[in-house]
Amino acid sequence: MKSHISKRNFSLPSGLTEETLRNERNFLNYVRMLRIFAKKYCVIIAANNTPCGSIYTQAISKEVMGIGLNIDLYNKFQCPYAAIIDEGVLLYEMLEPNTKNVLEINKNLDTNDEINIISAGYNALDANKGIIKINGTNYSPNSRGLNFVVYDKFAKTVIDAVAFDTYSTLFANRKTDNYKLLDNFIKTHPGVTVVEYNIPRFPTSNLTENEKFINNNNLFLGAVIKNLKKHLFAINRYYDDETAAEVLATPKSYLDNTGARRFEDNQGKNVNIIGGHRVTCHQPTHNDSNLYIYGGCCTFGVGASDEHTIASHLQKIVNESVPEYKIKVHNYGYFLEDLEGMTFEQTAATLNALPAKPGDIVLFNSSDFSGHQIPNIDISKAACEPRNYEVFFDTVHYTPDGYKLIAEKLYEGLAEQGILDKAHELAAERGNERSTASVSDFDQNTNEQLAQYKKFLTDFYNSSLKQTIGAVVMNCNPFTLGHRYLIDKALEQCSFLILFLVEEDKSEFSFDERLKLVDEGTKDIPNLAIIPSGKFVLSSLTFSEYFNKAEMQDRVIDTSLDVNVFAREIAPCLNITKRFAGEEPLDNVTKQYNETMRRVLPEYGIEFVEIPRVELDSKPISASRVRELAKSKNFSELRKLVPQTTLDYLAHKYNS
Repeated sequence: MKSHISKRNFSLPSGLTEETLRNERNFLNYVRMLRIFAKKYCVIIAANNTPCGSIYTQAISKEVMGIGLNIDLYNKFQCPYAAIIDEGVLLYEMLEPNTKNVLEINKNLDTNDEINIISAGYNALDANKGIIKINGTNYSPNSRGLNFVVYDKFAKTVIDAVAFDTYSTLFANRKTDNYKLLDNFIKTHPGVTVVEYNIPRFPTSNLTENEKFINNNNLFLGAVIKNLKKHLFAINRYYDDETAAEVLATPKSYLDNTGARRFEDNQGKNVNIIGGHRVTCHQPTHNDSNLYIYGGCCTFGVGASDEHTIASHLQKIVNESVPEYKIKVHNYGYFLEDLEGMTFEQTAATLNALPAKPGDIVLFNSSDFSGHQIPNIDISKAACEPRNYEVFFDTVHYTPDGYKLIAEKLYEGLAEQGILDKAHELAAERGNERSTASVSDFDQNTNEQLAQYKKFLTDFYNSSLKQTIGAVVMNCNPFTLGHRYLIDKALEQCSFLILFLVEEDKSEFSFDERLKLVDEGTKDIPNLAIIPSGKFVLSSLTFSEYFNKAEMQDRVIDTSLDVNVFAREIAPCLNITKRFAGEEPLDNVTKQYNETMRRVLPEYGIEFVEIPRVELDSKPISASRVRELAKSKNFSELRKLVPQTTLDYLAHKYNS
């Protein structure tokens, strides 16, 4: 061991602390910090699978070498690699060019600490390892890419342990982060079963000709897209050139006002996105529970049509195997434009945005199951057996047959561990308690008010026995022929309709005025009831942005609270099984509200029906247009847009 002067008393610059390092999740920022931390502590590095991936550029490699390393890792795909820097001195560094070999290093520090490193590339017999043990304990996250452990040899403590996936993300992967993430989700979602799973790794034996080509050329998604025609043989058994280009294209995404990652809606031949998430085929119209699959681009289904994603394959299997369980599968995969992955904050927000309820299942993609006591499904070796079909179209992404294989293995794991049976039992219990459930989104006083409102609704329903009951929520500011048209069309699809009239007085016409106009404009409809919306249906408590729509047109709005409260608390009191709304071509806030209803309501067994708006002169009839004409006293035009009862009221109001 090379002797050196101890820098135990080396001081970190002002503002740079161990906590700062542990909180850093960007790769470049992290390695720049390590230039300083490596002077005071021991920095240990081990590659798992590969030190260099598709986004590990020459510029990034130079930044990493700035820590105090000598080997340029750029283009060193799949090679085992390990290094130790102790108080600024490079004690050890080795790159093994043979990707089938494994590096095993044993070193002692001058403090008698024993360092053991194992680095194995994906070609090794015992592949995908980046172990870093200190005095017999492994601290490495052991994830694909570069694993770092920062060790204070004098305090005998690990400052940080983190991995960066050089193939698909430049953000940190810490075991502690994932554990905190899952622990918090489990704590805040009682009755929801969380299951960790991983996906097949690229095989090391029994390779097909296609897999040999991928292996020899280090093909990753970026290379496939750039050389699509050259490499099309990997997926041409499923798609022509045009379809392949569509399924490989990166969808546009955005962060909503909670920080959750969502996709822009898209209508295509093979890739469709509704309500911020990719469409899952074969979903049942009515369901008792939900199964959410959360993960990266493979969960999203890059390289596959809607029909061939993991979620769609799994939905089909569930429908055929346990149809009585009525499980709806949802695709919560993400696939980003820049290949840099998601920050921890985005991951947490997106996971917490899942509308999971007791009896639901969440499959969480993870590469390491150790240390967390939740069910797991390990299918990492599922592609290693001989087969007569292709699983991969590059080193880490799958063909439609590959996605089908994953779905089959996931179902086997869920069934074998009794997870589906348990979820079904919890969902049944939730169904029995549904009408008396208490919502946790409010404080105790508000929950008491909710209970009173629900009693009012229940009493109304009990005194008015109906069959198929539908609902519509309207502001009617004021009541127009468009509102009347929506009511008439809704009643063609249900035997009784409940109109929740927005009670909050934040509109130009007061609640009393609006109630009077709706009541007079619908006197001839016997199977219609008008009910005040109270504080819990489209109110400032549940959807405050509705009353400030003009300033919110360019924003992404989270409308899930209002829709979930309606579905979970309000609808069961009245046995509502359908909710109607008019199409919204003009108002972006209302459009997002409709998208949320389309996504959420079916999860509670409520059908969402969107009815095309009635038009006049090729323009939708709108209350805002009516208000403009009323103020200008253009009653001849108003006559075309409102019932006679509304016209008479407006003439009196604006002529007096």
